[in-house]
Amino acid sequence: MRTNTLVTLGASAVFGVMAIVLARGWIQGAVQDEFRKAPPPLNAAMTHQPMRSAIPTMSVVVANFDLNFGDEITPDALRLVDMPQDMIPADALNDLDEIFPLNYDPITSGAMVALDDIRMNEVILPHRVSGLSGRGSLSARIRPGYRAVSVRVDDVTGVSGFVVPGDLVDIQYISEPNPEANIPIYRSDVILQSVRVLGIDQSQNRRQDTAEVARTVTLEVSHMDAQALSIAQERGTLSLVLRAVGEALPSTTKSLDTRQLDRRANSDSSAKKPKRPVRVTTKQAPPAVAQITVIRGEASQSVSVRREALPRSTDTDLAGG
Repeated sequence: MRTNTLVTLGASAVFGVMAIVLARGWIQGAVQDEFRKAPPPLNAAMTHQPMRSAIPTMSVVVANFDLNFGDEITPDALRLVDMPQDMIPADALNDLDEIFPLNYDPITSGAMVALDDIRMNEVILPHRVSGLSGRGSLSARIRPGYRAVSVRVDDVTGVSGFVVPGDLVDIQYISEPNPEANIPIYRSDVILQSVRVLGIDQSQNRRQDTAEVARTVTLEVSHMDAQALSIAQERGTLSLVLRAVGEALPSTTKSLDTRQLDRRANSDSSAKKPKRPVRVTTKQAPPAVAQITVIRGEASQSVSVRREALPRSTDTDLAGG
């Protein structure tokens, strides 16, 4: 091999190595410049900020899943979670031991049941659950000072089964004040308003999807109202009038008997008879210019005169008396 060939190959190798070294140095410098220009990472920025004060929390007992009225409560149905102290109800339970003792045995200790519907993740309050050997009784849902009384209903008086526990109803009383009269006269009165329904037959389910015609409806009333309902059932007929959701305020009512109903049905009120349409004809205003014929002897001439608006006279007497 010739000498100049070897020199050329050696020079090429040296230049190649130099090119690689220079390129590597340039790339490293460019990468370092990019890192210098980039903003600091979030963690690094947060290290320079003062630490926020921690919110005090406390453990509370919540439901693992939905519980309906009367469902048995087991330890698996509850769990502990941490909540901010300012959001915890005053009577919230803070430990499962407050509900279930250490030696809890559902066979020997008896079951614990829900006294109201409890939703998942809802904080457990003492009045929402029974003690050991408890049961989901209707008495747990009656408010203090009230009583539960049942009335007979059918498909008509019970609003076709559309009334469910928790609804508000009015009680309509239909009676015959004078049964010995030759012509029977019936009377209708609303004796109670905004009465809460506790149960339908033997069911307290407030989330039934279909209407069911019931035979009895259990109502929450005062002691005196319970006595009035018992007497009214013996003397006449009771009907439920379902109220709209959220409409709890009492309204003004009037009694209605057979005579008033007959007068209402036979009255010649304008509301019963359709009114005939009245045709209104628009009166045209007189023309602004009037034509007057002026006669002089045997010659006549037509003259246009502007009409002036004269004030309307209130005197109806003829001129000259």
